[in-house]
Formats: sequence, C-alpha cells, structure tokens
Amino acid sequence: MASVSSPHRKLLHFLVYWAVQRCRVSESPCRLTFSLKRPAESASPSQLRVSVSDTGVRSKLEEFLELNDLARETPVEKWDGTLLITTTGINDEAIYRYRFNLHEELSSARFSRLATTYKNHATFSGTEVCLCLSNEADADDLILWLVGFFHKILVLRAANLACELFVEQIGNAESRNVCLPQDSDDVHHSVMASSSDRLVSGLKDYALSHGYNCDKCDTCILNRDLLKTGTGAANNVDRRKAKGAHVEVVILIARTASDLSCWAVNCSSTQVLYFEDFVPCPISKSSFDVLVSVDWQSYGFKLKGGFIDDEGNAVLEWDDMPFARVDIAIHTYLECTAMQECQGSQQDRHLVRKALKSALSHLKADHAGDFLSCHGQRVREYVPDLAESIAGLILSSNDKEFHDECVSLLGLGSDQDISEELVQSSICEKMIRIIELNDTKENVEDNAPYLFECEKLDEDSQLDEEDRDEDMIFDF
Repeated sequence: MASVSSPHRKLLHFLVYWAVQRCRVSESPCRLTFSLKRPAESASPSQLRVSVSDTGVRSKLEEFLELNDLARETPVEKWDGTLLITTTGINDEAIYRYRFNLHEELSSARFSRLATTYKNHATFSGTEVCLCLSNEADADDLILWLVGFFHKILVLRAANLACELFVEQIGNAESRNVCLPQDSDDVHHSVMASSSDRLVSGLKDYALSHGYNCDKCDTCILNRDLLKTGTGAANNVDRRKAKGAHVEVVILIARTASDLSCWAVNCSSTQVLYFEDFVPCPISKSSFDVLVSVDWQSYGFKLKGGFIDDEGNAVLEWDDMPFARVDIAIHTYLECTAMQECQGSQQDRHLVRKALKSALSHLKADHAGDFLSCHGQRVREYVPDLAESIAGLILSSNDKEFHDECVSLLGLGSDQDISEELVQSSICEKMIRIIELNDTKENVEDNAPYLFECEKLDEDSQLDEEDRDEDMIFDF
C-alpha cells in the first residue's frame, strides 16, 4: 500500500485501506463509515475524534503493526499512538475490545485487552477503530482532503460496499453535520454490472461533478452520454510475482468545449485517478513511467509532459489539446478470497501498459475520426485538395467508358446529375474512410501504402516496440 503526504493523512488512509480489505473478504454487502468530530473553534484544545468502522470480517491485530513506522515519525503531541479497536467475527459469540499504544517500546505495555461484550446470539461482524488527533490549524485542509478522498472511493462503485463520511462540529449551538452518501446519476447503473462498467459509471459522475466540487451542473448531467469512453483490462493469473493481478483503465473524453457548456475553456492537463485494491493511492513509479512512455501520438494526443504532484497524483499535460477534457482512471488489484491475498497489489508494468493501450484502442475503434494518429491527421489534411484534383481529371475526360466506370466505382448512379462537387465529396469520403481504417491497424506494413513517408521512430515508439516483444513472450 502506497503512502500519502502528512502523518495524519497517512494514518487515515491506512485505516480506510484495511477497512476496505476486510469488506472485500466478506461474502455479504458491507458498509464503511468514517466519522470525524471536531470542536467548533479551530484554536480549541479539544482533539479531533476519528472513528473508522466497517461491517467486514473480523480484524487481525497484525494489521495494525504496520503502523509502527508511522507512529515513530509522528510527534506525540500530534498523535499519542493509541488506537481503540472493537472487533468481532460472524461466528464469534463476543465483541472484543483492545487498546493499542504504538508509542510504547515494550510489547507487554503497548497492548491491553479491555472488557468483552457478548452478542446474545446475534449474528454480525465488523470492526471499529477510534483515535484522537491534535486539533491543528490545518483541520479544514484535512477535512477537505477527506471529502476528496471519499469522492474518489465512490468512483469505483465497489459491488458490495457502501461508503459514508460524516463530519460533525461539536461544542456549538450551531453544530452542523456534513454527510457524503453514495449515489449516482447513472440510471443504467446495475448491481450486476462488471467492475469495469462500474468504474466507467463512477468516473463519469466524478468528472461531471467537476472533481472535488459537490455542486453538479444540470447541463453536465444531461450531457453525460456525449462523453466518449475507452476501456481496457489486463490480468495475470499465472505469473508467480503477480498472482491474480488485475488492471482496469478507463479514459473519458469530452470532445469539444461546446459539448459541456460549463467547461467553456479546454483543460490542458489531466490528474490521473489511481487506485490499488479499491482504495485511492498515490501512483506507483512503474505506472507513471508507463503513462509518459505510451505512444499517445498514435491516438491523436500530444503529450507535453507529466509529473507527480505533492499528493502523489500523476498529472499529464497536453499540447494543442483538441478535447475539452480528458479523465483517466487506473485500478490495480488482486483477487481477494482470503486475507493473506489482500495485502497490497503487486505492481506490474506490463499489465498497466497493456490495459492502457487497450483503452486507447477502444476509443480509436469506436471513434476513429476523432482519434487519428498525428500522422493520419496530417495525411487527412491533403484529402480535399487531392479529391478535387481527381474529380477534375475524371470529369474532364472525353472517354465516356472511363467516365462511366469511375462513376460506378464511386457508387454514383449513371442516371444521376453528376456534378464535380458530388464526385469530389464521394472521393473525399472514401479516402478518409481508408485513412481511418489503416490508422486503426497495428501492422502498417500490411496495409495500403501511406501517401507520405513515415517519420523516424521516436523514443516512445521504440518503447512500444519493446512492449510488443514482451507481449509476444508472455503470450507464448
């Protein structure tokens, strides 16, 4: 599991991560609830009280030992290292409570068992972890991060997981609650939908609600079907280093700014949403390298560059952006049938590259005219002039047999009033169709010859050739 920036965020990210993994193992629908209570005044000495609860399988205390390093790097005045853990399994007769102090050096002093409560034959399972954090001046920033973090969790639309975020301001007559429930504007969203379809639905909602902004534009909601979608997936169930690894990629394109009126100015950058095991995470180095090395030009994109921001998010910058907006989500996860199989996804550069190229190819196959390669776009610019010249040659010929044969090949009836504009339009349409057809094929040597010489392979193209070799070896 990757980490995030500040100690508070690392801690909360860790607790949510393991709560989600416990829910994944459960065979029943689960609920994840994050509750934060803060004092009314930011300068108040009262602490932030945090609770993370889930209805998944019973927790294992070994999970929390991973917090040792985080506890050591966090000053005592910010977090005293204490966790109050309440947990029970579906077959347990009791609810168990523990106190865990990670700042204690002696193992006998850091762990204590509290009073046990019995269920009286009730059947349920779950875990709650409670802790207190210092109420610093950045509490508002922490809450803003939490809201954005949970918005991203909802993008995945996990099949058996409902998520809730509650922020309560206490100690004031004007106390207020902020609730972030799970909902969707996609009326076609189905309980039986595949994980890829759910990711498409969630990413659409995320994009159309303007990322972190909860105020949705009515025009956007009405125009969700105008978004062009490309999906790709790759999995590996045999390789020993990444057993049961899956990667899913979704790319959303708003074709022009006029499609969605609230996006009046084209967005020249994309913050990639990256997930590991159903939790938003900073992007891995290997996945980022794949993003910036893919031959985007073959799909009509001009990548200006990319970087990883302070929060660990990948940001891609586009040059001469022909689209209003590009949204990308990458999800890597392992099959999860037992707890030991959910302890972090193995990074696989090969799978991420394969899924990303599959999503781009999907976009191109469904919307060839919009995602021509840069070379194809240059060739298409000459089509009108070339079609005009050919139409002029046909119609200027005095050979009636030649004239009629050309008209027949173009699919124009001999009884039609054949004008130069009609012949030119037919030639232009057929040439563009051929360019689009050839542009979607990988083995360009087997296609009809290009009108112009191909440019020398750049570094990105050479990387793609290496990856094709990897694909051949792996398939063999």
